[in-house]
Amino acid sequence: MALTSAVVNAAAAAAAAGAGKKAAQVQLQAELNTDEDWNKFLQRDGLLVVDVYTEWCGPCIGMVGNLKKIKVELGGDNLHLAVAKSDTIECLKRFRKRSEPTWMFIAAGQLLNVVFGADAPRLTRTIEQELRNEELARKGEMERPQRAPSELTPPELEVATAQAKLQEERKKREEAALQEARVARREARARKMEKYFEDTCPALIMPHAQKSLRKVGDLLEQNGVIVADKCPILVGKDDARRLAVEDPELKIPAALTALAERPAMSLILKKLPETEGCVVEISRRALCGDGEEEGEEPKKTMYEDLRVDGVPGLFVPKDRHQRAAALDILFPKMVGAVLEPPASVQPPHIAMMFGAWQRRAVLSAAATPAVAARVLKYGFFADTNVQEPKLLAKTIDKYDERTEKDYCETIVLMIAVGLPEPELAEPGTEMPEGPPAELMILGPLHVSGDSVVGMQECARFFPPGYSESERKPKSKSKKKKKKRHENKEESAGSTEAPPEPETEAAAGGEGEGEGSEENGEERTGESDSDENNGEDAQAVDKATSPPPATPH
Repeated sequence: MALTSAVVNAAAAAAAAGAGKKAAQVQLQAELNTDEDWNKFLQRDGLLVVDVYTEWCGPCIGMVGNLKKIKVELGGDNLHLAVAKSDTIECLKRFRKRSEPTWMFIAAGQLLNVVFGADAPRLTRTIEQELRNEELARKGEMERPQRAPSELTPPELEVATAQAKLQEERKKREEAALQEARVARREARARKMEKYFEDTCPALIMPHAQKSLRKVGDLLEQNGVIVADKCPILVGKDDARRLAVEDPELKIPAALTALAERPAMSLILKKLPETEGCVVEISRRALCGDGEEEGEEPKKTMYEDLRVDGVPGLFVPKDRHQRAAALDILFPKMVGAVLEPPASVQPPHIAMMFGAWQRRAVLSAAATPAVAARVLKYGFFADTNVQEPKLLAKTIDKYDERTEKDYCETIVLMIAVGLPEPELAEPGTEMPEGPPAELMILGPLHVSGDSVVGMQECARFFPPGYSESERKPKSKSKKKKKKRHENKEESAGSTEAPPEPETEAAAGGEGEGEGSEENGEERTGESDSDENNGEDAQAVDKATSPPPATPH
């Protein structure tokens, strides 16, 4: 009896020890979600190993087992593990918006090392080395690096410098491309305008200077230019900003407010038949003093006379590009009578590609308020070929109608990464940069390197006319052949109702006849169709399930 009691007690003690060990293992890794948690954790003695993660890309779960094993076998009480959420900890803000596993090594409040990636052997070697260094530091045989956790380590600094250089080069390349596209648009518009308004120059007299209209007209007439037409106009807030892009002096708040709230006077200037030269240059020279030769004593111009409290009293375009822009702003009806309105400007954009089997998750993320405004277009394509894409469908409904799908099919989104015309944006408008995190977390197959490459790729995926609605082909209905009756008198005197229109199944297109024959064959062999239905029920939709794992 005593022996049995001893065995039971030993078993209970072993079970208690196992439970305690399991509980200790659960608590091996602390969770840090706030600045308070972070600061409290840094006060621990020994080597601290922190797995830094972001909300949209969680901690490295695959390394947890290795880390716990290292702690039990090597570290003991001198090694403390934690996972820290960078989104809510200010000290870790430099790690936000990253998907790469990040490991920080800290001792006595000082940052010792940072390791990136889920390389288990490397991480193990680093922990062993830092544990030895920490032991030497405690004995006074080695000094710890004096570096706060918020500071960059030398490798980080090197990478950050290289990335900053690449970012600067990319930004310059994108800005140059946007400027080139802007100049091309303005040149194309100017050429169209010159076909109809070559001898015309628009101008604007600001609200406070309208009383000087006669003086302006007289001065222009002395130089061979007349005011052919004039019209009061309330420019409005948006067009005031557009004019300010053409003339920076109109950017001051007083000028923008005056144009947005008070009527101004728009003018059409034309040169007299005997006057030679460009009407824009003549008007600028007469009113603004442009074109004066060097050495001449500068004269006070009408432009300077009409300036009040820094607000100019006149706007006269400087060149053919400004003339075209001013005509579109000040005389839209006159221009619209002979030309189509200028095309809307697309923002800089990139292409993001996903597997078509992810389409519902992708479109769900794309519909969130933070992303929806940035999704310009999307479509489904046959594969991952970026150079020669093959379109399958423009909408998810059309894609779902396809009976045969494959794992290699993709969905591509055109994502805005900037504003179409930043100079026209409202003050404080945020500039979208880079691909949205909500889509990046889904693991895209391809993302354009920058907006320059992205706009080239999107031009292949979404060529001009892509967004135009597709014309539905007219269904060819087969006409019913009238039965020939032997008795013509009966057919002539018949009072029967006209035949009803054929159903869609009976009046299908040319290709539906074959389908109907197949249906007929299926009806004759019901047992075969039942067997096929059983097989189809077990088939996997290749565009709604992830592709099978590749064997190693």
